[in-house]
Parts: sequence; structure tokens; C-alpha cells
Amino acid sequence: MSLPRSRFSRRHLLALCTFLVPLAVLALLGQNVLRRQGDEIEAGILSEARLYLENARSTVEQQIDRIMPDLVAESRNALADLGPVRAALQLREQERYAALLDVIVLDEQSALVWPQPPPTTMSLAFARDPRGRGPESGISRGLNWVDLLLTKGRFEEAAEFLEFLIGEIEKADEQRAGYVLARFRLATVHRRLGQLAPAAAEFEYVRDRVFPPGGQLSRGFDYLGLMSETALAEMGGIDDRIDLMHRMASNPRYAGVADDLLTAVVERLVEEIVAVTGDQEPQRDEALLLLREERQRAQTRRFAGAYDAILKGYLRRVLLQVPADEEPPPDAQIVATLGRSTTMLWVRDATEDERDRYRRAARIGLHVDLGLLLAPALGEFIATDSPFALAIHDPDDEPLVAPPATVPTDYVAPSADVRGLRLEVYPADAERLVAEADSRLRSSFVLFAALFVAAFAGALWLWRSVNREAELASLKVDLVSRVSHELKTPLALIRMYGETLLLGRARGEAQAQQFGGIIARESERLTTMIQRILDFSRQQAGTLSYSPTRVELAPLLHRICDAYTPHLEVRGAVLSDMVNVEATVICDENACESAIVNLLENAAKYALEGDDDQEVEVDLRIDGDRAIIEVRDRGRGIPAAECDQIFDPFYRATNSGEVRGAGIGLSLVRHFAESHGGGIAARERDGGGAVFRLTLPLAGTVDGAPIPALAPSTT
Repeated sequence: MSLPRSRFSRRHLLALCTFLVPLAVLALLGQNVLRRQGDEIEAGILSEARLYLENARSTVEQQIDRIMPDLVAESRNALADLGPVRAALQLREQERYAALLDVIVLDEQSALVWPQPPPTTMSLAFARDPRGRGPESGISRGLNWVDLLLTKGRFEEAAEFLEFLIGEIEKADEQRAGYVLARFRLATVHRRLGQLAPAAAEFEYVRDRVFPPGGQLSRGFDYLGLMSETALAEMGGIDDRIDLMHRMASNPRYAGVADDLLTAVVERLVEEIVAVTGDQEPQRDEALLLLREERQRAQTRRFAGAYDAILKGYLRRVLLQVPADEEPPPDAQIVATLGRSTTMLWVRDATEDERDRYRRAARIGLHVDLGLLLAPALGEFIATDSPFALAIHDPDDEPLVAPPATVPTDYVAPSADVRGLRLEVYPADAERLVAEADSRLRSSFVLFAALFVAAFAGALWLWRSVNREAELASLKVDLVSRVSHELKTPLALIRMYGETLLLGRARGEAQAQQFGGIIARESERLTTMIQRILDFSRQQAGTLSYSPTRVELAPLLHRICDAYTPHLEVRGAVLSDMVNVEATVICDENACESAIVNLLENAAKYALEGDDDQEVEVDLRIDGDRAIIEVRDRGRGIPAAECDQIFDPFYRATNSGEVRGAGIGLSLVRHFAESHGGGIAARERDGGGAVFRLTLPLAGTVDGAPIPALAPSTT
């Protein structure tokens, strides 16, 4: 008979909920703790970032306020006396004003007064299509022929051809554009041939045509006038070269010449002066100063072009934002990206001296490299050991200081605006923050997983415990019922035959002896059954112990077969003693005998119905260091799936039918075998029936020490 199916009662469900609810509360508390810790960490980082941002904002503003007001004051003193170029150079020589790039002069409408923006194009008189028609195309082809002769070094032929070409142009119309260019080429050829007087005369003619004294400049030929003056200065002395550089620095007639050409001319003149004077002459220092001024002037002109195209509109918008009933501020600042650098244009009102010196002057602009200006103050904020990284962007969102390459996706950088700049603060070690966030996520997951596993394991354990308790309770009730039923029959027989003898109703001495034998047999059965129950009780309590000795199995088995044959014959079974080998083991002899009797009774009990001549065999053999006792029968057998379960307490095979039994005998057999280092197994027998195999270690394979009691079975 299979074990009864147990069910949860309301009490069991309440116990399970009592176990699971605290775990759920603990999980929620753990999750809240993790979330609160994460929020506290994020809040702490954000608070530190804001403090860091405030320090950076204050530092940037203080740096600008520390430098720019002094620079503005210094520029008032220098500009009226030195002019924009020399003022910029002189101020930049001071280390704290090294960020100053240019000084410009503006009118009331924020248009440039000085310098004039560089020309966008330079028209060249000789840049005409030689394939055209008319006189100009003929002059152009003639000049191309001269260029070819000069390339081949045929200077005399080139001079002759140029004189012929000039004569032809003069006959036609000397005002033609190519005429001035032809005269300039002729001057360069004369100079190349060493004919300095004719060369000087031609250069002077070109100079006077391009830069007529008191006349209208000949636009488009400015470069020819400059090159002619340069050639005349080179044909003169050092003072002539220096005078030319002074004129180039101060005379507006060169405004139409490209800055690169002007700078190249000055550099060439300075090289010649340095080569002639060496390191001793004062002209060398003056020439180098003029070169610096020229480079500064060219740089300022380039900035003037960017201002005219970009910054002028910004400045007008800043000034227009001032309400009509208020005075415009004395200073205005514009921050923008020009090229690859972020610059600031600081605009102040012009002084009276500056207005007198520069017609229409209303404001003065100081062009400052903002990165260079802020660099001394930003050193501590871009240090590698700083916990945060500072990013600075201009109004065009161009980075003055770029943000870190790695930024957490959910991080919102605190920001602040100062003087047209946007400051943002990021964690310097974003990977660490990401790792910490991942660690918190993993911790949360591990916590939930651990609590889930604990809850599941606890619930499973509780379910198994409750289920086992229910099964044991049911089995104990079943045991009481079975034992009561088992005891009822022998007690009834003892009572019946005892009363018969007491009343003297036995028919003769032989019948009285028969009744006495029945009483003795049933009494012995009761004793065995009670002893078996007591042994099982001690087994479950862990107090069942054995007293092992050397036991000869063959004589023991012969004795058991001889003594138990009558009991089996009464049940219609035939016991065959097939023991023919000797084997010595260390075990408790009485427990061994009880185990074998249990196997014999089990074989006889489960005989096939209607089989009045069932054979039970007892065999002994040796396999290695093991003694094997087999009990074989031809009964109803054991289902293959239950061959291991029949040794569990209270378990009875599903094919046991109405056969009486408590289900504890085979459990005692397994306890005996395992306590002595052996084992018990059952299997189906070929041809029907069952085979029980009890194995014990031979003497010599175990010591003779007493075998302690085993712990109570938990199954």
C-alpha cells in the first residue's frame, strides 16, 4: 500500500506565510536601504559638484575682474601715446597682460575706425585672359613673352622687347593698365643687369604713378607701388629701409595691399638690415621692433576682418539691450570662438585724447585670448587628481575646456553662466561612478536572489517538513491500526485456547498439548512482534545499539532454518537450506538472526494466493571481502519501481493486498545491515518472486570495536 497523500491545512498555510512574509519585508527593507544609499551617494556627489562649480565660477569671475580692469586702465594710458599697435605690444610684454591680442578703435555704430579690414580680393593688372582681343590682350601676350625670356635668363632681349612694348603703348595710349606693369618689369630687368640708374628712374616712375604725391591713389596697383618703393630702399642705405618701414606702419596708402605681402616685405628688409648691421648697431633693434609692429598690425587686421563679419553684430545687440532710459555701461564684453580659440572682446569708452587722435573714435576694443587669460586660475580645476572635471563652453557651444570623454548616461551636469561662458562640472572618474552604480545594481540583484533562494529553500523545507510530519502522523496512525490488528489475532487465539484449557474442554491429553502449543506459538509471535516494535522505536530515537562478536554464518543459518522450518510449514511454505560455504563476520548475532527471520517471514507472508507449496531458499556465498546471504521466494514479487522504497519505515508495496503487516520489519533489516558496514537490496526474481540480498563484511575487514547507535532515520 502506498503512502497516504498529505495536504496543507490552514495551520500549515499560516505557518508558511509567517515564514515568507518576514522575508518579503526584509527584501523590501534591503531594497530601500540600497536605494537610499544610492540616492545619498548621488546627492553627495551632486552637492560636491555644485560646490566645485561655485568655486570654479567664482575663480573665473575673479580672474577676469583681477586682470581686465587693470588692463583697461593701462590701455587708456598707452593708446593715446603709442597707438594701437605699439600699445598692444607694450602691454603684452607684461606677463599678466600676455592674453591681450589686439587693440581696435570703433565709432558710435561699432564700426571699425582702425584698422581697416583687409581687402577681400586683390586685382592684378596682369591677370587677364591672354586669349582675349584688343590692345590689352596684346600687352598681356607681350608680358608673357617677357616672362618667358626672363625664365631663360635672356635679360638683354627682355629689356629690348620691353622698351619696344612701352614705346608702342605710349604711341597708342599710355594710360593703359599694362603700361605701368611693363615699366615695372623694365625696372626689374635693369636692376638685374646692374643698370641701377635706369632701374631707379623706372621704379620712381611706377611709385609716383601708383602713389602720386597729393593725388588719388591708383587702386589695383598698390602692390606695384610698394614693390617699387622696396626696390628703391634696397638700392639705397639702411636708413632708407627703416624710413620705408616707418611709412608702411603709419601711412594709410598701403591699406589696399595684402597683409601677407606687407609682412613679407618688412621681413625681407629686416633680414637685409640684420645682415648688414650685425648685433651692434641701433638700427638692428629698431628694425626688429618695426617687424614686431608689422606682424602685430597684420594680426590686428585679420581680427578686424573677423570682427566686421561676426562680432560687430554681437556688440550691437549687447548695446541695444540697454533700456532707452538708461546709460549704456562703460564696458561691454563679448565671448565667441574665432578660428580654434575662444576670445573675448572687451569694449570701453574712448577717452578724450583717443577721440582727438582718432577721428570718429567712440569706443576702444581689447581683444583677449580667453584661454590664456583664464589658464592661471584654471590650473587647479583641470588637475588630474581632482575628483571633478570642469568643462567650459562659449556661447557658440564651442569648448574652451572640453568635458571628459566618458560621462554617465543618466548624469545631469550642474552648470553656471559667467561672463558669457557656460561652466559645467563632471565626475573626473566617470568609469568609477559607473562601476559603483553597476555594483549597487549587482548588490540589489544578489540580495533579491539570495532572499528568493532563501525563501524558496525555506518554503520547500517547511513544505517537506510539514508534509513529512503529516505523513508520519498518518503512518503512526496506520501503524497503531496495523499493530492492533496484528496483536488482535494472536491474543484472540491465546484467549480462546486458554479458556478452553481452563474449562477442561480439551479432548484428551493430545488435544491439550496441541492447544498449549498454539498458545506458546502465538505468545512467541506476540513477543517477536513487540520486540520488533521496540527495536523500531529505539531505531527512530537513535538508541538502538548492537554488540558485535565473531559470528560463523553457516551454523547460524542452519540453526535458523531448523528452528523456523515448522513456522513456515504451518503457513504452507517449504524452507530449503542451501548453505554450503563457511563465512565469519563481525556482527550482533541476535540482531543478525532477527534480520534473517524478518526476511523469511516476509517471504512466507507474501506467497501467491492459492499456492500451498511455496518454496523459500536460503543461500550463503562469498564475494571478495563480503559475505552474501540471499533469501529467495516464488511469491508475488516486488514492483521494480519500489525495490528501494520497501525498506523505508511504514512503507508497504502496492501489491501487498490484504496481507497484514506494519511495514517496519524490512526497515529494521536495513538498519542492521548498514550499522554493520553492509547493505540490503531487493530485486525481482526471474520466473517470479523476489530476491533479498543481505551483505556483511567478512571478519578482518572491520575491527571488533562496539558499533555505536545510529542517528534516528529522517526519512
